[in-house]
Amino acid sequence: MINIINTNEQVNSKNIFYVNGKWVSKNDANISHEDAGFQRGYGLFETIRFQNKKLFKPDKHYERLSNGLSSIKINFNQSYEHILSLLKQIIKKNKINNGLIRITITIGNIKDDPWDFNSELNIYISIRNVIFPLMNPVKVKFYPEENFPIVRFNPQIKSLNYLGNMLAKREAKKDGFFEPVFYNQNEIITECAVRNIFFIKDKIIYTPTTKLGVLPGIMRETVLETAKDLNYEVSLKNIYYKDINKMDEAFITSTAVGVLPCFWKNWKSKYKICLEIKDSIQKNYF
Repeated sequence: MINIINTNEQVNSKNIFYVNGKWVSKNDANISHEDAGFQRGYGLFETIRFQNKKLFKPDKHYERLSNGLSSIKINFNQSYEHILSLLKQIIKKNKINNGLIRITITIGNIKDDPWDFNSELNIYISIRNVIFPLMNPVKVKFYPEENFPIVRFNPQIKSLNYLGNMLAKREAKKDGFFEPVFYNQNEIITECAVRNIFFIKDKIIYTPTTKLGVLPGIMRETVLETAKDLNYEVSLKNIYYKDINKMDEAFITSTAVGVLPCFWKNWKSKYKICLEIKDSIQKNYF
């Protein structure tokens, strides 16, 4: 049996969250009705993993967050040192060893005019305890993107507009699958609803290019770096839906699940290289 990391999330009502400069209990962590993120989806978020109170690549998350905010015309003047301090504080205040932190930033509150956002940014930071138990590879299903209102940017951002992704997640769950995987109108594989996907063929690691509007995942980047360190060739060439059954291995990745082997109907694998990459990441970062 192949065992890998998965998440089992626990949210405590006594958790302490950060809301616009104040530390408040989870029950008091309220969002204004006028928040443009709530009203218009105008904002971004990052989910950051930590194990044994050690943050996983907070600098890379900050870089992606800053670049994303700049691309949607939000002036973000919080330094990396300040954000890092808040991340460390929320771990300490909640006395959690392993978990996920979500930082959400919106352009501010709407004024009289629904397009007037002349207020300070809203910054929310939440935390949840996550247990990482062992489990088997997960089953995925491939869906055409045209079935869902998927928003693609280039470069992709972690927008608050996740409607298409969530609809696909719900449909996949209803159908008995762990994660939906998308392919575009040209039948080129893009990404999962909330994760990146990798394939391995003849010891070459393939993953879709970000030019397709794929999110440059932090774990995705880590896998690419680790594969090169292990002397495997990596390729960002297009992967066509018609070729998936020719692959030797496949896995999905995200900050939350790490490296997670996957399979689909009438296809399975022994995941040899996948588990080698997973074990290397676990050893070097966690």
